[in-house]
Amino acid sequence: MPAFEGRLAGDEFTPTEKQLLNRLCSGLGPESFSARRQLQTARWGGYEYEGCKCFLIQIPASSTAPLINHDGGPFTMLEVSADSESFGMLELWVLDGLLHSVTYMPFGENHVELPTAAEFELTLIEYP
Repeated sequence: MPAFEGRLAGDEFTPTEKQLLNRLCSGLGPESFSARRQLQTARWGGYEYEGCKCFLIQIPASSTAPLINHDGGPFTMLEVSADSESFGMLELWVLDGLLHSVTYMPFGENHVELPTAAEFELTLIEYP
């Protein structure tokens, strides 16, 4: 397993990553319930891109959590804003019914680190 800045795929999420995942899975729909169930056993899967804190999610093969009924791709988003200015979008991706990754698309070049609730307002946007 490759090491990423002292972390290994399969390690626990950092508090910031866990906070973002909890918020991304906080929707009211039945598929959000399935996502929260998967999140209970999910582990950090490594960084998806070099130089970016976007991260992959591993769901153990032994997990009994239900699959997410979703065609794949972005499942939910958080709009990242402060003082009525939007800075970007965080997306939770699903692949083959499983949580797959969290990506951040900043607007502009000033905000490239993963945002936190302490710094920004994070507004949940659920896909239909």
